Amino acid sequence: MVIFNGTLECPFCVLLAEGRSPVWDHFFHAENGNEVIFRSEPFSVVLDTAPLAEGHVLIITDRHMPSLAGLSKAERDELQVVKRETESKLRDVYGPITYFEHGAESFARHAGACIDHAHLHLVPGDIDIFPHVAHDYPNVESFTSYEGALESLAGRAYLMFGRDKGPAYGVHAPACVTQYLRRLVSQAAGSKAVWNWRDCVRWADALSVRDQLLKAKNKLRS
Repeated sequence: MVIFNGTLECPFCVLLAEGRSPVWDHFFHAENGNEVIFRSEPFSVVLDTAPLAEGHVLIITDRHMPSLAGLSKAERDELQVVKRETESKLRDVYGPITYFEHGAESFARHAGACIDHAHLHLVPGDIDIFPHVAHDYPNVESFTSYEGALESLAGRAYLMFGRDKGPAYGVHAPACVTQYLRRLVSQAAGSKAVWNWRDCVRWADALSVRDQLLKAKNKLRS
């Protein structure tokens, strides 16, 4: 859960219940619609309102739960389909993709997730963060598939990441600084974007975040 406009709320639950997240509502008037790219129960693909690059999207669960590794087998199978479809669309528009998740075991063991509602980041760019994660977490493991990584990491607080064509990586991370993977992805990409999502919202005008979001929405919905 996070603080926004002085209240304690989950922005993803607000988005699913009301059609627009608090941040999107803060950025745009009603005529600009919402940040949803498409839905496929029990998941929604939405624009990240603090993008690390144009086209940065999230796959979020329709129910409030701490990690994608906690999904049932049937839900994980559907997630694989949604992930492939989303990657294909992003690849057509932006090129190679990098993905990552801070998988919370619980709110107390959140692995750096500041929103305890399961979500997978997909960021345009072929960004190698493995050396940086391995430096901080020497026990990081390689998996032949994304599904295999989720199965192995279930029931624990974890970091999980990978690139378009390569293996998935994961590591048990009961202690992790907030937004750890967002920071690494931003730095490894040489991006000028602000990795801290709160700062990205605060400095949205200087970073041209509104224009970036509308451009990405138009491209990915076409």
